[in-house]
Amino acid sequence: MAHFGGRIDPFTSAVLVFPLFLTYQLGILGRGGSGQNGVDFVTRALIELCERDLGNYLGVIGALLLAYAALLVILHQYSRFNPRVFLPMLAESAFYATTMGTLILFAIHRFLEVIPQLAVASAIPLGDIAVISAGAGLHEELIFRVIGMGGLGFLLAGITGPRRAWVFALVLSSLLFSLAHHLGPAGEAFTYAAFVYRTLAGVFFALVYQLRGFAVAAWTHALYDIYVLSLHG
Repeated sequence: MAHFGGRIDPFTSAVLVFPLFLTYQLGILGRGGSGQNGVDFVTRALIELCERDLGNYLGVIGALLLAYAALLVILHQYSRFNPRVFLPMLAESAFYATTMGTLILFAIHRFLEVIPQLAVASAIPLGDIAVISAGAGLHEELIFRVIGMGGLGFLLAGITGPRRAWVFALVLSSLLFSLAHHLGPAGEAFTYAAFVYRTLAGVFFALVYQLRGFAVAAWTHALYDIYVLSLHG
């Protein structure tokens, strides 16, 4: 299939992840801001830009939505983007999301003989699950994969060579991704098993990002969180 012909380019990825952005940006309003992701620096900057005014905030989101719709029409007219690529990307991400946990648990149990217990809040409404998951998929992949892994790999490539830089960036960004879940007031209590699990999850997301692009990594992360949170709801 043409969809699997190569890595999805950054521009197309940006188009494909906009629904995650919109879901999260509007959804956190209904949660009183309590669902804001810990590494979401975009919304904080947007709120300051809007002078902490709800009307301004909604106006900016509305303008972005109109611009996105216009962009889709223009891109389609010039054959730069086909909306039909969304469903294969979503199906691919869903496959990764539903198999990732099983693979990681098998590896941890097989080689470390431990079973992680991840802290997951119970009885979360479905709408809140969608908002939390969209925020995690978009912002955590942006910070830890695009900026963390991609940026670090780019900076180190001239020193260590591209391959070693990529491996080092993958490992470090995955460790930081896992550690971030244990930091701050809302951080989960540290356990070795949970830390290893999330580090391997970071490696999984990093491989998806490197091989398939930001959109697939972000949607895989978001759908994985929806899957996990729904099971515990």
